Amino acid sequence: MILTTATTACSITLPDLKDDEYAEAFYNAQPTASIFDFFEDKRYNAGMRYARKLTLNHMDIIQDDIGTLREAGLTDGEILEINQVVSYFNYVNRTVVGLGVTTEGDIIGLSPNNSDDPDDWGHQ
Repeated sequence: MILTTATTACSITLPDLKDDEYAEAFYNAQPTASIFDFFEDKRYNAGMRYARKLTLNHMDIIQDDIGTLREAGLTDGEILEINQVVSYFNYVNRTVVGLGVTTEGDIIGLSPNNSDDPDDWGHQ
């Protein structure tokens, strides 16, 4: 989730994750602290750290956290965007989990209009 959030929120050019070797290294780094130093671009790594803290320890966010993002080269607009996307994903996830919604029996990614056809990605 954090990865998706930071990827969505940051206007930083990322390496091509269609490169199987690179994508596998990225995938394997996720469960460890090394995910926060995975990318060469320090802005992306700083955004990942902030997204994690905002998700897991939002009460501990202080002004220095924003300063760290600025020092890494993120603009105020990029910081705001990361904050909004991370907060939105956290809200949605908590809402869904809090209501007991599951994906059991669903094929994730299918259009709700035609869930029987895995090739139908159309949204009407």
